[in-house]
Amino acid sequence: MLALVSGGVASGKSEIAENLAVSLNKGKMAYIATMAASDEECCNRVVKHRRMRDGKGFDTFEFSYGLFDKIPVLSGCHTALLECMGNLIANEMYLQERSPQDTIDCIINDIRLLSVTVPNTVIVTSTIFEDFKAYDDFTAGYIRVLAEINSAIAAAADVVIESVCAIPLIHKGMKELSGYEDLV
Repeated sequence: MLALVSGGVASGKSEIAENLAVSLNKGKMAYIATMAASDEECCNRVVKHRRMRDGKGFDTFEFSYGLFDKIPVLSGCHTALLECMGNLIANEMYLQERSPQDTIDCIINDIRLLSVTVPNTVIVTSTIFEDFKAYDDFTAGYIRVLAEINSAIAAAADVVIESVCAIPLIHKGMKELSGYEDLV
């Protein structure tokens, strides 16, 4: 199963995604952390998320970019949770200096490979498209890449969930989630 869980900042999407991953899992479970913690705020967020995962059975892999080369390490996993697509995109675009189109192609291929390698793949992503501010070209380019990748994953996914104030809205995959109603 490929599942996409989206939402705004601090919307509860991580908890929903973790609960879904735990419920789907029947073996080894991976947490793919994509944040390259570079300041105190990021470090605090990493600590918070590690506490949230305590006792849930995740093995953590810190892959901030270059997912394709690292996916073979996950081949024995039954379930993988990748958090967060927004960080992975930023790292590919700005740390790896990929063009927007190269970033889109690279990440979409990486997610295809990940979902073939690991039977249950849950991806957490951000929704940052809901304001009407005018952004500089740099930021607008990032937002376009995130939108295209989110759209491509949502089209391929079996399940698409949006977290709004920690309330899961199931946009796709109600049938696939039958039996998991108490989690989402």
